Amino acid sequence: MALAGCGGGGGEAAQPEDLSAYLREARDVAGWRLDEAAWRRIVVEPYRGLYADYARDFERAVPGLVQQLAAGGAIADREHFAGDPELTRDQAVARWAVPPLFPSRVATIGGAPLDAVMLRDGGRWRAIVGLGAVVHGKVEAIDPPCAALFAVARPHRDLAKTCRDATWAIADAAVRGDRDRTLRACKLADTVCGKRSPP
Repeated sequence: MALAGCGGGGGEAAQPEDLSAYLREARDVAGWRLDEAAWRRIVVEPYRGLYADYARDFERAVPGLVQQLAAGGAIADREHFAGDPELTRDQAVARWAVPPLFPSRVATIGGAPLDAVMLRDGGRWRAIVGLGAVVHGKVEAIDPPCAALFAVARPHRDLAKTCRDATWAIADAAVRGDRDRTLRACKLADTVCGKRSPP
């Protein structure tokens, strides 16, 4: 199954709007990558400056996504919303990167999450992948202990909204490169999230 073809360009045919139907026939995982213009148009500031990191981590993720699609299994998709306890860390962080109410979606294959956030652009499906790891790296570069705390960003069922909000503040400050605000957000998160161990 030739799933990892080249990314698409202009003049491509529109793809099915139903994500589950599309994933059952998906062949061009590499083509899910947003180009820089689309990235900057879709994501909110300050995530617009992370395109190079996104593109790098996207390429690293392609083989795993290809393998998961090729393995098959029942496919289901749902709205991508903040606070969904079934989100992966990358999916949870990606929710912060797109505007409120933006119509992004997530999917499972054989009951396991496809670790990507799918969105429509120009009649085709694209994906945001790896953003949690990218942001974690930005936090770690500022303060490694804070990065361990930031690992709770995924909305576990037992994670309070105040903790999720605090980890959002860490991410927002870190991707802006604001060390002082990152450290202040970390202190707040340490108070409302409690002590956590690295994943």
